[in-house]
Amino acid sequence: MQSYRPPENFPLHGGTGDGTVVISMPEHPKDYIVWSMASLYFGNPFCLGLLAFYFSVKSRDRKMVGDLTGAKSYGSTACCINGWALGLIIVTAIIIIIAVAVLVSAVTSYAPKYYSNYPNRY
Repeated sequence: MQSYRPPENFPLHGGTGDGTVVISMPEHPKDYIVWSMASLYFGNPFCLGLLAFYFSVKSRDRKMVGDLTGAKSYGSTACCINGWALGLIIVTAIIIIIAVAVLVSAVTSYAPKYYSNYPNRY
């Protein structure tokens, strides 16, 4: 026997209906794939960019399969590795800037002493 539902209970007929059911969709975890590609391309200290890219791809794969906890775990690992890679890139850039500044300062302070022994032709 089939159950019969009167038409006034359907939501589009203006009746009082059974109520609204709200289904909350789980928030998809981030995979940080763009940040990983940037780390891979712009610095890649100690191959951390490649490792972060690997974990980002694994996170995306887990998300596509439906394993949100695994995706969150891999995404968190990728974020951590990207943070370390970015920190190393920044520290390396600062060290290079300081080294160039010290080298230029040393060369410019030595240059007048070196060239003072030669007569001025102009």
